[in-house]
Amino acid sequence: MKDTIKEYLAGQYDAYVKDLETLTNIDSGNGDLQGTEAANKFVAEKMQELGAVTEFRYNDRACHLISRLKGSGKLSILLVAHVDTVFNRGEAAKRPFKVDENGFAWGPGVGDDKATVVEVIYGLKALLKAGFSDFKEIIYYTNGEEEGGSPTAEAIVAELSQQADFAVIMDVARPNWGIVTQRKGNAKYKVQVTGIGGHHGNASQHCANAIHQLAYTITELHKLASPMPGDPADFTAKALADRGIVDSGQFIPQNTVNVGVIGSTNDKISVIPGDAYCEVNVRCFSVAEQERLDREIKALADKAVVAGTKVEITGGIVTGPMEKTPQVQKMVDVYSRIVRDEFGGNVTEWVAGGLTDGNRTAKYIPTLDALGVENYDEHTDHESVDLKTAVPRTTAFALTLAELTKIF
Repeated sequence: MKDTIKEYLAGQYDAYVKDLETLTNIDSGNGDLQGTEAANKFVAEKMQELGAVTEFRYNDRACHLISRLKGSGKLSILLVAHVDTVFNRGEAAKRPFKVDENGFAWGPGVGDDKATVVEVIYGLKALLKAGFSDFKEIIYYTNGEEEGGSPTAEAIVAELSQQADFAVIMDVARPNWGIVTQRKGNAKYKVQVTGIGGHHGNASQHCANAIHQLAYTITELHKLASPMPGDPADFTAKALADRGIVDSGQFIPQNTVNVGVIGSTNDKISVIPGDAYCEVNVRCFSVAEQERLDREIKALADKAVVAGTKVEITGGIVTGPMEKTPQVQKMVDVYSRIVRDEFGGNVTEWVAGGLTDGNRTAKYIPTLDALGVENYDEHTDHESVDLKTAVPRTTAFALTLAELTKIF
């Protein structure tokens, strides 16, 4: 089976590039219902050719596609990618798909995530061509709202995760066989301070400065964060490269707290503010830490130090982290062995502070992330894909799926 998969994919490069061109030249920006529908109809046609049963789901902003392949085995596999991009309608006409002399493909959303959407199709083609059927079901979900997120997408991911035994998130890959094995979870809070407003000159004695209290609360919030590794200037991509350090996310602090918005209705320095607020984003790599910080943040509501002020804290955990469990380690070991044995490569495990659908699948099932084709500068007008990685990455993906059904 292995040789059949490798030989088949080696001969599919031109067809892969042609399909990638078609998909990239479909405008499918986040929030573009017509565009995401067109993109997912293209995917549905390709999946139906493989024998998949396809189902479209809609809201007023996007089209979502669920494709299902039936096998004869016991385990169900969830694959997740996305067809939406961050680019507006008309972008594909301005800079349509092209391949340069160095084997890089260019175009809106070519890397995030269209090259990988097509990778999955060809990986599944190769598996079926080789006679692979040792699975109960392969569920391929192409999200139409990954870039902005939505209750619709989150509900679909939760539903499908509970129908599968493990998940592989087919999102943008890291360079040199990089994959993502941990992602931070996300929590959001609003701190609202109510004080007693009044004239600074004549009423200070019976007023309570809400901004003063907010400043104290913000200081306490930041005390909950993990320490930074050092001078920020020493941890830029360039600074690390200059020191010969390969950045795989290893310097991202375990817990981070960011007060990103602050305000008050008061706009005069001669008035003691009677209200103030801030909005806070908290990210953690572990469920235990996320829950601990949630408790400690909410406890700050009872710790006002400025007499006459009241602190109210609302919000909480939004999305859990994608943790590296022992089962995830088994998945990593399989992928690493295949990459080493078949391509002489070494897999680098990345950690990431950003979220993908992998955070949501990981709530239910073991999840491995970022097995896509390698790309660069996503979300920019110079986003590109290294097509030289398409066949190796697709081959490793297909072989990994076949092996994973043996270990769960």
